[in-house]
Amino acid sequence: LQCPALNTTAVNMKIVKTLGHGPVINMLHGWGMHAGIFNAWATDLSAHFTINLVDLPGHGDNQQQTLPDNLEHLAKDFRTLPKGVWLGWSMGGLIALNQALHHPEQVQSLIMVCATPCFQARPHWPHGMPKKIVGAFKDSVQQDVQATIDRFLALEVMGVQNERQHLKQLQDIIFQQPLPQQTSLINGLNLLQALDLSPVLKSLKTPSLWLSGRRDRIVHPDAMRHAAQLANGSFHLLRGGHAPFLQHANDMSNLIRDFL
Repeated sequence: LQCPALNTTAVNMKIVKTLGHGPVINMLHGWGMHAGIFNAWATDLSAHFTINLVDLPGHGDNQQQTLPDNLEHLAKDFRTLPKGVWLGWSMGGLIALNQALHHPEQVQSLIMVCATPCFQARPHWPHGMPKKIVGAFKDSVQQDVQATIDRFLALEVMGVQNERQHLKQLQDIIFQQPLPQQTSLINGLNLLQALDLSPVLKSLKTPSLWLSGRRDRIVHPDAMRHAAQLANGSFHLLRGGHAPFLQHANDMSNLIRDFL
């Protein structure tokens, strides 16, 4: 499935930090976030791997670029990243999965963190985000980016233990950088609305690990479990919500080391 084409040229993905030694892991953050969300977890992983932290176009230190809402352009843009393991969280997982499906020579292994091949609910994918909620976020972004990001952060920690404390932790990390570019936020939501890679998931040849948060209110664990089955991958349910690596990085790092 492709979205309508945009007049856009390929951009270079920006690796904002590289740390560690060993096999390469490219880490892609989610919608409205930036690579700094991974700092603590990446430091833990860097004892065994070379970690590339990437800011998506329009986010973090890559504000001068614009995230395309076209699948073909997206895959072309990400060809500039080095070959290795691709780890994608939330929307970053959808991007990493797309790369593994269309450029498998670039993706040695795939790690999906709180991410599925189909974000928005469909008749064949009932555990996706309801269409009206995705649409409401798009309307909100057009009116007030700051308020929209605040609401999204609250949704990420909803239902987890010490919810208020973890929300403050997220806010402190995310607001170290300028707010994401509005056009890139809207294009990201267009991608999340339009893309459905579930019909081709069975053709995935790349080894895959699917890590889900038990209390995730954005990407339902059942959706990830089903996706892992379709991809013949390995599924693990962890404590935490949509960003389990903020509280359970050690558990996740151990699973990744076992997988790789």
